[in-house]
Amino acid sequence: MATGEAWRDREVASRFASERAAIVPESRAQIDVLLHVLRQRTRPPGRVADLGSGDAVLLESVLAAFPDATGVALDYSEAMRERAAVRLAPFGARARVDAIDLRNDAWLKALDGPVDVVISGFAIHHLPDARKRTLYAEVFAALRPGGTFLNLEHVASATPGAEALHDEAMIAFRAAHVTNPDVAALRAAYHARPDKADNILAPVERQCGWLREIGFVDVDVYWKWFELALFGGTTPCS
Repeated sequence: MATGEAWRDREVASRFASERAAIVPESRAQIDVLLHVLRQRTRPPGRVADLGSGDAVLLESVLAAFPDATGVALDYSEAMRERAAVRLAPFGARARVDAIDLRNDAWLKALDGPVDVVISGFAIHHLPDARKRTLYAEVFAALRPGGTFLNLEHVASATPGAEALHDEAMIAFRAAHVTNPDVAALRAAYHARPDKADNILAPVERQCGWLREIGFVDVDVYWKWFELALFGGTTPCS
């Protein structure tokens, strides 16, 4: 499978979407913290964009929490867009799904104007660092004054030792969701997972630095579990 294309594979995308609770630690806490940050805004979210939305679990949570919000789920994987359309169907005209590729700036045309919130979940780490930073600048330009950017992301560990701690924590989490787990087999499968080659990880501190340089304010890491982090910031109000 070509590097950068794993999530176009229907089997890879479908397995992740159907097994998320068993392979992503603290998924409920991630969403709870994301919603808490959005509830502290001076005004409720109006227009929301979900970049690399996958099956739109984040956008679903935001639209459910803010009944007056509308949103667009943007993803390059047809399999994920199909799942997103099903997940968002109960919201009717409040939600739509569009095909985009974050490797270029064409995604901005799908917004049809400025937005109040941009969210992203485990997508941007597939981009080279230079493109990550450029994308963050595009997000800044797409947000209204006082807009919010929240990125739930897989980030790089500070050291190889810390990376090993993360890997073993992930394997232990997955083992806890299996009856009579074969830990050695789980470890082998984890390290051989087909999407691993698509990961281009950057430290969260570096990425927060990029956000500050671009002009975001109140930049912080709002939640972190080893290499999983929710971070972001806001655009100045004036």
